[in-house]
Amino acid sequence: ALMLAEIRTTRCGGPSVLNRLGEVLIVRLLRMQIEQGAMRRGLLGGLADPRLSRAIVAMHERPGHLWRVETLADEAGLSTSRFAELFRDRVGLPPLAYLRNWRLILARQDIERGTRIQTVARRYAYGSTEALSRAVSQAYGTSPLQLRKAAAGRVAG
Repeated sequence: ALMLAEIRTTRCGGPSVLNRLGEVLIVRLLRMQIEQGAMRRGLLGGLADPRLSRAIVAMHERPGHLWRVETLADEAGLSTSRFAELFRDRVGLPPLAYLRNWRLILARQDIERGTRIQTVARRYAYGSTEALSRAVSQAYGTSPLQLRKAAAGRVAG
């Protein structure tokens, strides 16, 4: 009803209000899907389990932490073996593989924004710039510097 009211009348800030209401609607729909258990696998499947959710949120809040499966299991309040099994079942990946993917997503965003490679490597717990470069190349088929150049070309073009 709020969205319809904003659409029907032309008022100051209307587009901004519609954007925010759309965001709220999406979040509420996702929450409802999670609560109803409609999300069986993937990130939302993991977040639907309150125990796994604690570990996933911890990884997202501190991606550069030197996580081990044991410490993530502690976050979830589960034994290491049960945590690993449940995580793989609900998320579709082992916990540290999920963490690697999450770190690579964040690293790519930082690289494309122009953050120094050395800073990105430290921020996401890569042992060296070379280790980050290998991981980025393996995941994205290109080097960090090429990612940065491509992103700069999109902004300029």
